[in-house]
Amino acid sequence: MENNTSSDISNKNKEQSIQTVLFSLLEYWKWFVLSIIIFFFCGFVYLRYASPVFKVSTSVVIKDNKKGGLGNSELSTFESMGLIRGSNNVDNEIEVIHSRNMMRTVVTEMNIYTRYIVKGRFKDTEIFGEGNPIYYASPVVARMNPQLAYRLSGSLNLHISISNTGIYKVEGKYGNLEFMSEFTSLPHVLETPIGKINLSGHKEVFLNRHIPLDIEIKNPTSVATFYLDQLSVSPASSSTSVVRINLKETHRKRGETFLTRLIEIYNRDAMADKNKATQNAANFINERLKFISQDLVVSENRIEQYKRDNRLTDISYESQIFMGEKNDFSKKSVDIERQLELLAFLENSFEEAKKDPKRLLPTTLNIFDAGLNSMMNKYNSLIMERQRLLAYSNEETPVIIKKDEEITALRAQIKLSITGLKKTRESQKKEIKSQSKSYSELLGSAPARERQFQEMARQQQIKENLYVMLLKKKEEAELSLAVTAPSAKIIANPIVSGLVSPNRMIIFTLCLFIAILLPLILIELRKLLSFKVETSDELHKETNMPVVASIPLSKDKTSIVVTPTSNAPIVEMFRLLRANIQFSLQEPERKVIVITSGAGGEGKTFISINLALTFALRYKTIIVGLDIRKPKLAEYLGIRGKQKGISSFLAGIETDIENIIIPSSINPNLDIIPAGPIPPNPNELLMEEALDKLFHMLRQEYEYIIVDTPPVGSVSDTYLINRVSDITLFVIRENKTPKTVINLINEIQDNQKLKQMSLVLNGVTKRHSSKYGYGKGYGYGYGYGYGYGYESSSENKKKKKK
Repeated sequence: MENNTSSDISNKNKEQSIQTVLFSLLEYWKWFVLSIIIFFFCGFVYLRYASPVFKVSTSVVIKDNKKGGLGNSELSTFESMGLIRGSNNVDNEIEVIHSRNMMRTVVTEMNIYTRYIVKGRFKDTEIFGEGNPIYYASPVVARMNPQLAYRLSGSLNLHISISNTGIYKVEGKYGNLEFMSEFTSLPHVLETPIGKINLSGHKEVFLNRHIPLDIEIKNPTSVATFYLDQLSVSPASSSTSVVRINLKETHRKRGETFLTRLIEIYNRDAMADKNKATQNAANFINERLKFISQDLVVSENRIEQYKRDNRLTDISYESQIFMGEKNDFSKKSVDIERQLELLAFLENSFEEAKKDPKRLLPTTLNIFDAGLNSMMNKYNSLIMERQRLLAYSNEETPVIIKKDEEITALRAQIKLSITGLKKTRESQKKEIKSQSKSYSELLGSAPARERQFQEMARQQQIKENLYVMLLKKKEEAELSLAVTAPSAKIIANPIVSGLVSPNRMIIFTLCLFIAILLPLILIELRKLLSFKVETSDELHKETNMPVVASIPLSKDKTSIVVTPTSNAPIVEMFRLLRANIQFSLQEPERKVIVITSGAGGEGKTFISINLALTFALRYKTIIVGLDIRKPKLAEYLGIRGKQKGISSFLAGIETDIENIIIPSSINPNLDIIPAGPIPPNPNELLMEEALDKLFHMLRQEYEYIIVDTPPVGSVSDTYLINRVSDITLFVIRENKTPKTVINLINEIQDNQKLKQMSLVLNGVTKRHSSKYGYGKGYGYGYGYGYGYGYESSSENKKKKKK
């Protein structure tokens, strides 16, 4: 039985319509309006005093030969000549820009780890550049050595004020340490627990004695970390080398300055890295030029001295013929010797580079082998890229280890290539030497002095060719240094592109959401914490019995509201109750209507009287006061004096039923049987057969019989009366009946203790009237504000006196 009841209740809960929920919320419309006003006011105050956060944006193009983006046609010309080499990977450069070390450099150079603030009543104002309404620049400038600032474990706060006599007063705090200092003029060296701070004044802005200045100095690393979180660097697209940089800042000017300085420092570091390789090549060439120049001078002096000592003249015609042939081989030999000399130089430089990981190979020598040239250029690029990455990481990171592996592998290839080229040139040298020897034998008849001269001339020519080649490379290196291009070019100057927070739309939307949500939560909490029945919806949710009527609260002081000519809402509700009861009774012989409640004071006697009057408007009706413990029926109907009643009949004191029936003075169709004197044994009287006999006679005389009974939650009298009833009305009063009564109702229904029980909600307030369909249409509300119910007469009189 209980499972069936629970199932029925669950099904009814699922059938609750949205309209019912909306109606229940509309009862609290004032709560929602007040909540919206309060939260919108709070949102306005927050927007008024909240510090705005701006989005500062810029766009730069990174030099990347794979995607284009050098951004300078003149420099592109030099690049095509081979004077500017190397390119950057955009993803790597984004990581360099968005690195902690880069942020620390910008923070340190801009000195933004020191902030100047003017405290306000509701909002603090920060001083940075122009545009501040109080100070367009800080009247006092604090400078702390960056190395000292990096030792700060928290913030160092200074409060600077000036007295009427011109005395500066500094109140400082660092952690739990507090200090104070006074001085008469600026500049001044301030001693603090962490070290010295230099305080200087501004030339045009002076400290106002009414507006003190607050200075906050933080660790540059923590400030850099903050900016690292606020900075975003991302490529504009995958097909270009354009990079968008966005920064969230509370100060417009500082955000624009920060991005400009960030690009400047990035370009400065990148150009320094690029020039380092070219400068190393230039230094190498200068060293070689110094040695070759000395050798060339020695060689020329030897030739000059040899000619002077041997008095050499023109070579004979025959010698010229043989010498012409031999010269062809000499040229080849010279070229091979020069190549071997370069390979020796390169091998020496390569061995030095193996000892020094930072040393670069001289790529400007333009070695005759294109493959070796390409590997040397790639080697230098890897060395430079390793050095740049090492500046922002350490040697144990995966990216540095990977670069070391690439460099080691490439170094082995270069070594193998140099060794192979040397072997090839040595083999060619031997072959040429062999062929040249045959011509030398033909010249055997030529003077030995001429042969010696040619040997010295050949050596001098080798030195001269090498010297000229190095001079050319030196000019190329110096030209490359002069035209080094920046890695990043700004294509959109830093500018504030929007307001990040506070977002007015989001704030007001959030305020509206909370303003609606909070009353909903309060309403639900109120319902959860309420122990009284408030609406018929609660009855529908907790029980499957029908609510046949909702009687509004009347303001009239009388207990009788139903009259033949009245069409007030409360009267109409009684008529509706009558119609519902008639529909439930259906058969003519069913006419006894028992009215009870869970406890006293819920208005069952009021309902009984006015329901009887409603039936009496058309039918012959009698109301029986079977609440013989605490009768109120006679009092409410104005029956004075001690009257015989139903207790007299049940006790056998009165045997004639006509003697206990009192005609009503209100309506000729209504008769009354009062409770009579209070007996000592009411429960036993109700068990007498006289009760059955009484109702049998009443059924013969009347069309409807209304029975006012005691509350079932207090005594068991009503259960005894159930044998003579046809239908039971259980009265529940709004904001009076505890919700625990619903469990009693379900128990009565499940056990069929009362016949065909229905519910009547009594005392419905005006705020619920529109939901039940009355009150609003008549333009006014009704209610009865007097105390009534299952209470003693003395209690009622006390309430009326009050």
